[in-house]
Amino acid sequence: MGLFGWMLHPMMLTLGGLAVSVPIIIHLLNKRRFKIVEWAAMDFLLEADKKNRRRVQLENFILLALRCLAMLLLGLLLSRPFLPSAISSILGQKEQFERVVLLDDSLSQNVLNNNEPALDGAKAGLKQLLTDLADTDGSDDWLTLFVTSDSEQPLLANEPITRGTLPALLDTIDRIPITDEAADYSLALSAVNRYVAGQRENISRVAYIFTDLRERDWQVQSSDAAENSPNKIVQQIGTKTGRGFLVDVGSTNDQNVGIVNLRSDDLLVANRIVRFQVDVASFSSQTLSNIRVVLQIDEQPPVAEVIGSLAPGAVETLTFRYLFRPPARDNFVPPIGETTLSAPRSSNWQNHRVRVELDPQSFSAEQLQANQLLDDDTRYLAARIHNGIPVLLVDGDPSTDSQRSDTHYLKHLDIFGTGLNTQSVTASDLETISLSEYRVIFLCNVDEVSTDRVLAMEQWVRDGGALVFMPGNQVRAATFNETFFRGGAGIAPFELEAVAGDPTMSSWVNFEVDPQVHPALRTVVDSDAASIGKVDVFSWWTTKIPAGQTDSITVPMRLSDEAHSAAMVERGWGSGKVIAFSFPGDGDWSIFPGIDAVFVPIMLDLIDYLVGNSNQASTVPLGGSIKFPIDLTAYQNRITLRDPKNEKEEMIARPIDETEQAAKSVIYQAQFDNISRRGFYELGLSRTSGEAETVLFAANVQPDEGRLKRLNLTTVESDFWGDKFSTIPVSNLTTQKVSGKTAEMWPQVIWILLLVLGTEQFLAWWFGKRR
Repeated sequence: MGLFGWMLHPMMLTLGGLAVSVPIIIHLLNKRRFKIVEWAAMDFLLEADKKNRRRVQLENFILLALRCLAMLLLGLLLSRPFLPSAISSILGQKEQFERVVLLDDSLSQNVLNNNEPALDGAKAGLKQLLTDLADTDGSDDWLTLFVTSDSEQPLLANEPITRGTLPALLDTIDRIPITDEAADYSLALSAVNRYVAGQRENISRVAYIFTDLRERDWQVQSSDAAENSPNKIVQQIGTKTGRGFLVDVGSTNDQNVGIVNLRSDDLLVANRIVRFQVDVASFSSQTLSNIRVVLQIDEQPPVAEVIGSLAPGAVETLTFRYLFRPPARDNFVPPIGETTLSAPRSSNWQNHRVRVELDPQSFSAEQLQANQLLDDDTRYLAARIHNGIPVLLVDGDPSTDSQRSDTHYLKHLDIFGTGLNTQSVTASDLETISLSEYRVIFLCNVDEVSTDRVLAMEQWVRDGGALVFMPGNQVRAATFNETFFRGGAGIAPFELEAVAGDPTMSSWVNFEVDPQVHPALRTVVDSDAASIGKVDVFSWWTTKIPAGQTDSITVPMRLSDEAHSAAMVERGWGSGKVIAFSFPGDGDWSIFPGIDAVFVPIMLDLIDYLVGNSNQASTVPLGGSIKFPIDLTAYQNRITLRDPKNEKEEMIARPIDETEQAAKSVIYQAQFDNISRRGFYELGLSRTSGEAETVLFAANVQPDEGRLKRLNLTTVESDFWGDKFSTIPVSNLTTQKVSGKTAEMWPQVIWILLLVLGTEQFLAWWFGKRR
C-alpha cells in the first residue's frame, strides 16, 4: 500500500495541506495593518509590553497551530481515510470484504472433473469458501453471485456471510443447475464490471471467476472487438476490485466429438424422398473409427449409418433418406419462411420429430475418453411436412379442350411424387376465392382483375405468398399494365409493350441462362446445360423494367433475340416473391411446355423455390426466439408454448411492425424469447372455429459448444488477466489470503475537528480576555 493507499480521495488531503497556509497568510496580512507612530507616552507602553511579549507570542502560535490543524483535518475528512488492514488488526477492527462471484453454469460444465461434473466441483469449492468465511471472526464478508446464463441481475446481491445466513446461501448455490446454453463471457463479465463500478467505495471487493478456461470462451473473435474481449474486461474488474482469482474448475481432458448440425435442404413434402444431412465433428486429437449415428423419426424404428473414420478436427456428413406418407388427418400449420402466411388447411400439414444421436455403444473404451461432453451427441429437428403444396392455377382463356387450356401442362404436374395439390379456376372465380388457402398462384393469360382483388393479392404476396405471371395472346398490354403494373407501383415486375416474334413459327429464338443460375433452373443446367438452350420460342412479349427498380429486380433467363429480351423476371414483394414470364404456359408460343425434361424440373424447382424450406424457421438456437406468424382471419391471437419439460407459457400475438403498410396486414406475430432448453417445443394455436392446432419447433445447443480445448496459459501474454488477477485451481480456493480496507475513519476525524475548533474558540476568547 502506497503513501496515500489508506484513503479514498488522497487529493483532498493534499488540498487540505495547502489550505493550512491560509491562516498563516491571514496572520501575516494582519501584521501589515499596524503602522508605527512615535509619540511620547509610547515609551511607557513599550516598556510594559516587553514583559508580556513572550506570553502573547506563545498564545498566538497556539491559536495559529489550532487553525492550521483544523484546515488539515478538514482536508483529511474530505479524503475519506480508512484504516489499513495492518493497523486495523492491531486495533482489533474487522476487515470488510464483498466477495463478487461469477459462476459458469453453461453446458460445458457437465464435463467430468475428478469423476464429478465441473459445476459440482465449482459449487463445492464456493460453499467451502463461504463456510470458512462464516466461521472466521477476522472479517465481515458479503456475497454477490452472478451466473453466466443470466447475468443481467445477480442471483445473490450483497448478502451477508454469517453463521445464520450460511444455510440459505448454500441452498441457493446447490440449486443452480447446469443449463443447456453456451456461456457468453463478454456479456457476463460486462455485467460484473458494471456492478462493481457502481458499488460503495468503503469496502474491499474480491472477484472470483469460476471457469473451465475453454479457449472458445476466452478467445478474441476479431481485432475490432479486442478491447471488449473477456480478458480485457477482467483487467477492468481488477482495477475496481483490487484483487481477483480465476478459479479453474475444468478438466485437463478436453477431447470431444459431437453432432453439430441436423438439417434438410429439400422441400419437406410427403410422398417425396426427403434427405436429412447430419454433420459429426471431431474436437479430438485422435482419429475415431466406426462411429454409429442413429436417426429416429417419431416412434418409427431407428435407422443408422456408420462413420468409418473421423480424423482430428474433421467434420463428416452423413445423409439419411426417408419417405413421409400423408396421414389421413393432421392438424399442423407451418409458416411460409419466417414471417409469412400460415397454412391453408389444417389437414394439409404434419409435425414430425426428428432426432439423431451418436450411439455410445459404438465407442470403444479408449474412444469414450475422447468424448467428454455427451450432451452434444444429440440433435433435434422439427420436420414440417407438407401433405401437398396448394397451388392455384387461374386460367384466363379456359377451353373445353383440355389440351388448349393455358393451365393444361401445369395441372399435369400434380402427380404422385411431386407433392403438388393444384386447383384450376377462371379469372372470375379468382374474385371470390380465399387467397390464404394457397401457397403459389399462377395467373395464366390473365390481364384484368378487380382493384380490390389486386390489392388483396398484393397484400397476400407481401405476407409471404408467391405469384407467377404467364401472359399470352388473350392479354391486352394496356389492361395488364393498368391492372398489375400501374406505372411501376404495381406488383408486376415489368411493363408489357408488344408481342414480338414469328406467329407462323417459321423462325424462333432460344433461352439464355444468366451465369448466376437461378434455383429454378439449376437442376436442368446441372444435368444437361445444353437442353435449356434448345427450347424454341416463336413469340413473346417485349417488356420494359421500370427505371429505379433494377436493383430489386433480376432477370435469370433471357431470349436470344437481338434485344436479348427478358424471358423470366423475379422481384421481391414484402416477404413474398413475384415471377413473371414473357410467354404463356401453353404450347401456342413455344415448345417449352412440351419438353418434359426441361419444363417439368423447371416448374417443380420453381414452386419449391417459391414455397421455400421452412426447416430453418422451425429450428432455433438456445438463447434465441421462437417466432410464428398468425393469420387473424383464421386464428385467435392467444398463443401457448410448451417447452421440452411440458411447462406452459402464454402470450398475445402482436403486429409484426408499426408501419402504415403493416397495419393493413392481418398477419400478426407470436414471439417467445429466451429459449433455454434443448428439445422440442409445441406452439399451440386455436382456430376461430375452436379447433386446436400445434406447430412444432426444435432448439439445439450451439454447434461449437462441444469445443472443449482449453486456453494455453503458457502461450498467452503475461498480462492477459492483468496484475490483479491470478489463476488458481478450485482445490486451492480456500487457502488464498486477501487484505483490504476496513471501515472509514471519518466519524473520528469529525470529532477531532470539532474538538480542535472548540478548543481554538475557547482559547481565543480566554486569551483575548486576559489581554
